[in-house]
Amino acid sequence: MERDLQVHTDDINFLNAELRHVVQFFRGLEREPCDVFFGWSWRAERDKPEPMMKSVKVQLLDLEAEVRRAEDAGLGQFGSDDVWISFEGPALKFQFCHHGGIHLFHSEQNGITEHFRARWQDAGLSPKEFEKLNDTDWLPV
Repeated sequence: MERDLQVHTDDINFLNAELRHVVQFFRGLEREPCDVFFGWSWRAERDKPEPMMKSVKVQLLDLEAEVRRAEDAGLGQFGSDDVWISFEGPALKFQFCHHGGIHLFHSEQNGITEHFRARWQDAGLSPKEFEKLNDTDWLPV
């Protein structure tokens, strides 16, 4: 069962701080490297000569620089365009989405999901969780 724990904010400073926190948190768990995928609506030219966008495997310490490199090249904007970060091991991925949100997709509740739920609550946000019913429908938990 796939779940989506999410928060939304217009505060780009918070989104940037959360990207840095993801790096620090997962480095502490020795979950390197990660895969980063620039989704909707980053320009596909980023990964030329490939016609489709693809994930890039990076060390966590290089993650923020990879995002900034794509921004500096004028291919998109963090917080306004989707950036997906995934890790090997138990199914877990983050989406910093195009509408100022952070999604934590996971298959089971664990210490990682509870860490981020508590962190986001402490930041004054209201985390919401959804369970995937089928390919298009999600049910609030």
